[in-house]
Amino acid sequence: MQKQLVVTVIGADKPGIVESLADVISHQQGNWLASSMSELAGQFAGILHVSVPDEHYRSLCEALAMLPGLTVSFAEGQLSQEPERQVMVSVTGNDRAGIVHEVASILRQLNVNVADLTTGCEPAPHSGAPLFYAHALVALPPRLELGDLISALESLSDDLVVDIDQAFID
Repeated sequence: MQKQLVVTVIGADKPGIVESLADVISHQQGNWLASSMSELAGQFAGILHVSVPDEHYRSLCEALAMLPGLTVSFAEGQLSQEPERQVMVSVTGNDRAGIVHEVASILRQLNVNVADLTTGCEPAPHSGAPLFYAHALVALPPRLELGDLISALESLSDDLVVDIDQAFID
């Protein structure tokens, strides 16, 4: 049997962290299935989904925990089916404190589940003012219309632009 393992890793950013993780996972018969990794404020931050044979589960966790300079934590996962209705939502607007909370609150109110989220700020092309962006892969509940989702998000601010990539809907 295979166990599903979710691993989170954080530590001072430096070259070779990904290779170290991959080396340990490979040597413990693990299969690196998915990951998201970033350098944030000088720190390496990563989350990985690994499949590993039952008999190697404990040794993999122990070996990863021994990697120098990294704080590693684990959660046992499970394979899950992809939702029937997924869309990619992009939100762009002038940056302000609380914008992520406002967007997340609307999604929760509409019972929309976030499968993947990337956020950031970058200078606006002409003014240089901070421009917030969020790209989220979301699972829609059966009765939610896309227009309702867009309207709810756009109601947060006059300057908020919402784009939906419908290519993900089956």
